[in-house]
Amino acid sequence: MKLYITIPKGELRDSFLDNAAMKTLEANFEVERNESDRNLTEGELAVKTRDFDVLVTGWGTANLKKAGLTDKGAKLKFLIHTGGSVGDLIDSTAYDNGLTVISGNSIYARSTAEGALAYILTGLRQIPHEVVSMKEPTYWDSPRKSEGLFGRDIGIIGVGAVARSLMEFLKPFGANIRVCDSYEIDKDYLVSVNAVQTSLEEVLRKSTVVSVHAALNENTRGMIGERELSLMRDGALLVNTSRGPIIDESALIGELSAGRLRAVLDVFQHEPLSPDSPLRRMDNVYLIPHKAGPTFDLRGYIGRCLSEDAVRYLKGDALKYEIDRFSAERMTRHG
Repeated sequence: MKLYITIPKGELRDSFLDNAAMKTLEANFEVERNESDRNLTEGELAVKTRDFDVLVTGWGTANLKKAGLTDKGAKLKFLIHTGGSVGDLIDSTAYDNGLTVISGNSIYARSTAEGALAYILTGLRQIPHEVVSMKEPTYWDSPRKSEGLFGRDIGIIGVGAVARSLMEFLKPFGANIRVCDSYEIDKDYLVSVNAVQTSLEEVLRKSTVVSVHAALNENTRGMIGERELSLMRDGALLVNTSRGPIIDESALIGELSAGRLRAVLDVFQHEPLSPDSPLRRMDNVYLIPHKAGPTFDLRGYIGRCLSEDAVRYLKGDALKYEIDRFSAERMTRHG
């Protein structure tokens, strides 16, 4: 089968498709690469890749649907996405036309959940403030009152792969978890992670920590606005490792400016964050440049896992990293 790697040459491709991953692909497919230093346009994809059975895509790859690559009768049958969400690459018609899809989503999810847990602990313990203060030679007795995670009331918005991993990580802390989502979650599963499903309003009202994990789509864009933020407890901690536009950033800035809430933000309305953003000057918010996950060291592992899954596809074996239609439809779509 003919395989085309759409990821441009450079660090991104080299970090995901290391020597081991490339060796596996080249031993099983007829491989060609995008040898430019940029992502191909939709038009270029349509021309350059129309005769390939398999595509390997990454961050920034143009929409395959718009390029005509997932239409009925198209040659493309197998998509290997080194990113997590495939929402910006395909729509449900790709499945109607026989496309099989794998991605690094499940690996991304655990890494992002690890990041979310780290951010929650960082926010409660106010670690950055203490680290900076300890650079002062006489600093010792902190006026800040650190908080822990044991027995906390945790609210989770959006129960996808990241949230499920986070709830697993929270088990040792005995946290009381409230979740909200647009679909009904299996009750036995919720019992196993000490969680209950409720409304968005109750999650916001009753949680001392709220962690956002909803996918971005037309229904979730701006779902946490001024009214929703006003429901949160005084002093509550808001953590967002999902997508910035899910929260009305202006409304959040208003609450943070008033000093009523705290936040750890990994994602923003517009990225990179403007140098003039008021968030950069606030003492009660920690900012991270969209690095919750995956951590850099996982990139090669993801590439190797996906290349091994590609061999399973050739053999007709069960796939470990397949993205089915239901999962794809719930993934982030920037629109």
